[in-house]
Amino acid sequence: MKKTIQMEELVCPMCAQKIETALRKADGVIDAAVLYNASKAKVEFDESKITPEDLTSIITNLGYEVIG
Repeated sequence: MKKTIQMEELVCPMCAQKIETALRKADGVIDAAVLYNASKAKVEFDESKITPEDLTSIITNLGYEVIG
């Protein structure tokens, strides 16, 4: 399954890299790319191992706000 997650504006490219790394390390995530300029995360994942809510939690636990 693929999902795009919209976040509050990211303030630096390192923020995007931090989120992308955390998402990629999660069990069940196949691929993740965070677009710094658009403040979006595009995630491909195995929905039998991880839920969209889990993906959102990964981001919010890093201190970033998800808006959609």
